[in-house]
Formats: sequence, structure tokens, C-alpha cells
Amino acid sequence: MIADQQISVLKEMQDELFQKNGKGWFRIISGSMSPLIEIDDRVFIRKVNPPEIRPGDIVLFKVDDVFVTHRVIQCFRQNGKAMILQKGDASNHTSLIPSETIIGKIKGIEKKGRFLDLDSWQGRVMNGFFGWKNCFSYRLGLRIDPVKQWLRDKPGFALARALYRNLKRPFRYMHRMMVRIVFLPVFFK
Repeated sequence: MIADQQISVLKEMQDELFQKNGKGWFRIISGSMSPLIEIDDRVFIRKVNPPEIRPGDIVLFKVDDVFVTHRVIQCFRQNGKAMILQKGDASNHTSLIPSETIIGKIKGIEKKGRFLDLDSWQGRVMNGFFGWKNCFSYRLGLRIDPVKQWLRDKPGFALARALYRNLKRPFRYMHRMMVRIVFLPVFFK
């Protein structure tokens, strides 16, 4: 019980410090943005206004007292309210969030003691690659999901699904390799 209270106080202090300075560090506890941002990586966040958010940006938002770091897929207005469609790079799930829940934009990633500035050319290339891949896979999924539902009851669907899973594997390895190459010490100051 005491540990929960201490954690709650620490979260409040971190939130208050971030609100005061407009920037801060957050540790990632989920693999939803893998391979670019993995568990135990730290991200540097800067406060931004909702109109500054663009598709492909990685943002930190708060839902039910939980901080979430995901990529923006689309920005639009719904019933006169600014909404953001967000998705984790390693996830197939998207959800709409109000733009008011966005706390800030990720400006840098610290991975195993090395820092990648997302405004540098290496950071823009990596973020752009994963951003385009994420947005494209989301839009492609919108077209494929109804076909998958229709095929699910057909004979041979399990075999096709296994084949698809195995075809994706080299791309997952390529993504991890790209992240490791960018995080080589050669790229850091």
C-alpha cells in the first residue's frame, strides 16, 4: 500500500515538473512502439499545441491516468472537436483520442545510453520510415480486414495465415536491424 502511494506521489511530481518546464523525460514500459522505442528506453518530450501535431509524429498522451506513447495516423475534426487517430508501431489496434489528451511530442529517444534526436537527419529518416510504414499498414488493413473476414470460413485460411506470418518475419528483422544501425555510436555526437 505504501509503495502504491509513493508511486502515485512520484507520478504527480513528474507531471507537475513537466507542466512547469514544458519538457521532460519519460521511461517506456510497453513494447507497443517496438522496434523504434522499446521497453526501458527513455523518451524526451516537449509540450506542443494540438495544431502542431502532424501524421507520423510520435506523441505522449494520457488516458485514465496512464501515459501512452503512440504514433499519430490522422488528425481531423469530429462533431467540431479536434480528434487524433493513434496507433502503436507494433500494434494493429487504432483508437481515437481527443487532442486535449496529448501531453507532448517525442523529440528524442535514449536507448542503452545513446540518444537519437528525432529532429536530426538520422532521426527524421527513422521516424519517417516507421511513420510511413505504420500509416500505410493501417490504411492497407482497412481494405484487407473485410477480405480476411470473408476468407476466414473458407478452406485453406489457416494455411494462408501461417504463410502470411512467415512472410512478415524478414521485414520484422529488417526493422530491428535498421534501428540498431541508426543507434550505432557513429551517429552520435
